[in-house]
Parts: sequence; C-alpha cells; structure tokens
Amino acid sequence: MIPTVIEYKPQSQLRPYIDNYLLIQCDEDFSKSIIPHHSFVLTIKLKGNHHYRIQSDIKTLPSISLSGLRKTVKHNTLTKGTEIIIVKFQPWGAFSFFNMSMYELNEIGISGYDVLDKTDLNDLYSKLQETKENLAKIDHLETFLLKLINGKSIDQRILESITQLNHSQGSIKIKEIASDVNLSIDTFEKKFREVIGSTPKQFSSIIRMNSAIREIPKYTSFTKLAYDFGYFDQSHFIKEFKSFTGQTPTEFLT
Repeated sequence: MIPTVIEYKPQSQLRPYIDNYLLIQCDEDFSKSIIPHHSFVLTIKLKGNHHYRIQSDIKTLPSISLSGLRKTVKHNTLTKGTEIIIVKFQPWGAFSFFNMSMYELNEIGISGYDVLDKTDLNDLYSKLQETKENLAKIDHLETFLLKLINGKSIDQRILESITQLNHSQGSIKIKEIASDVNLSIDTFEKKFREVIGSTPKQFSSIIRMNSAIREIPKYTSFTKLAYDFGYFDQSHFIKEFKSFTGQTPTEFLT
C-alpha cells in the first residue's frame, strides 16, 4: 500500500532556500528506492522506524537526520505506523542553515544533533509530536527554520553555474562554466563544493542522469539516448544507470 504523502510549499521567507516539505504517513510497511537527487534533505521521524540500505550497508535513520548528495541509489523501508517529515532544500539552500562546508556531508547522512543546537531540536521535536494538525506541524517547523538562517551570502556565480547546468541537462563542460562565471577551475570547484555539497562533476552527472531518465519513454534505442546525453556508448550509460537506480533501463521501465 502506498503511504499518504502530503506536499507543502514553504512560506515566502523560506522559498529561496527550501523547495518543499513532505509529510509521509504509512498505514502499512513500505519500501521504495530513491535515486540520487541534487538537494540536501532533512528528515524528522515522528513515529515508527525508517531503515535504509545503500549497496549492502543497512542503517536505521535517527529521529532527526541530514543527508548529503550521493551517487548511488538508496533503498528506504518504512514500517507500519511510521510518520516522517522531509525538508527538501534548494540545491544551494542548506548552506544558509548549517555552519559548515556542505561538502563534509558528501555521500553521508548524520544526526541533526551533530550539527544543530540540541535544546532547540528537542523543543521542536516535542512540539511536532504533540501537535495533531498537519499544517500546525509545518508552522512549528518553519518557525524553527527561520531562526536557523545564518545570513551567509551565496556567491551569485555559483547560482549562475546551477542555472547553466540545469539548462544544459548536465551536458555543459565544467571548464566552460568556470570560464563563463569568471573563476579559475580550482576556485570554482572549491566554492561549488562548499555551497552545493558535491563536486561540479558529480552534480552535473546527477542532473544528466535524472534528465535521461525522464526522457527514456521517448526513445526506442538506449544507444541513441546514451549518445544524446553525452555518454561514451550504450554500455557506459547502462553501467551508470544501474549504479544510479539499482536496475538496468529495461528493468526500470517494467
């Protein structure tokens, strides 16, 4: 049975940093494979159990966790009665809430208690558990997030590079972007890693594969799709696709 998933959009003050919130409630056990995405995610588990597996490594998600960008598929399992709230940041958004280089979380997830004030987190967690109305839960969450904004400025050249990567569906060369935003390769990559939490190459590959996945139904040939999205050949595309999704393109479509 598919869980109940309710999406909420952030208020205007948080919109520059946050894409959306998801409130997920499971009436039965539920498993889903999550492909890599270009955003940080803050997950708050209010009830039940939430396990995940990356390759053969199985872990239990803590009550509050922050997950960085990754290259491979993540297999999630939520047990019956589980309720979680997910905060999905804009690609650059998490940088404005956490006093750290976001690259420290590349390929990993950590407890929210490792990066945020424990007293404030406990207060938020108590309010969320005591509140029955969903909208009121989001209000408590947004009040908490508004206090977290640290005022760190984001280099507009990094925002411009994100626009270029999205527009090109990840096909533009990193050297070309660095040149366009008037930064050396080393400076561009350093700034990008700090704000976005991955190398420009990894971020580009995530955008490219997500774009290719969306376009699969339009193609009758994986060779043609691989060529159009800049992969060396079909075997290269299928290898990357399987690492990304856990399946071959044919299995993914069935």
